[in-house]
Amino acid sequence: MLSKTKILIFLALWKRPKITELCFEGLNRLRTHPDFDIQVLAVLSEEEMKPLCAKYHVNYVECENSPLGRKKNYGLSFAKNHTFDYLMEIGSDDLILNELLDSYKPFIESGVKFFGIRDAAYIDSEGGYCNRLQSNSTYGAGRMIHRSLLELVDFRLWKETLERGLDNNSVFSFMRRGIDYKQVKPMAFPGVIDVKSAENIWPFNHRVGVP
Repeated sequence: MLSKTKILIFLALWKRPKITELCFEGLNRLRTHPDFDIQVLAVLSEEEMKPLCAKYHVNYVECENSPLGRKKNYGLSFAKNHTFDYLMEIGSDDLILNELLDSYKPFIESGVKFFGIRDAAYIDSEGGYCNRLQSNSTYGAGRMIHRSLLELVDFRLWKETLERGLDNNSVFSFMRRGIDYKQVKPMAFPGVIDVKSAENIWPFNHRVGVP
């Protein structure tokens, strides 16, 4: 019997506890996938998030929220203490479908080290709208990074002073080392759902994507 691929899901927490709990419920569902061994590591900045992490068995470390680049690098540094094949990065407002993991298996089996989606759904939790966006740009949510790549950058993936634009910053960091980002073809439906709220760095935009 083949061993399961070990995935460490990494995310930063900040406010929006109800949406974060929805995300955590989704992570519990992912943990039941028969082909993957999944752990979760969060970096938080608020005391009130600790009971939520305990409820959903999410390991966490603490760091002040700003600048965000430093916060995420600090959290990522603790990934060294975990055993995993790939790190999956998500936001605390993201839902990952089990089918997305299924679509990732051929990439893992062929040894691709840096890949992710080009298709996602965005829900406006306040207005009840939903748009789907397919793009050739890189997405941070759900992307997979092999442990060897993180070791290459000593588990420091972002410019410390950044507050936004972290996804592109980390992609460029790998590209400068000759590492390309591979995109998974869209499925019949989006494998990642981003639940937008008033606390998002990038709010819901009705002009982006199709309803």
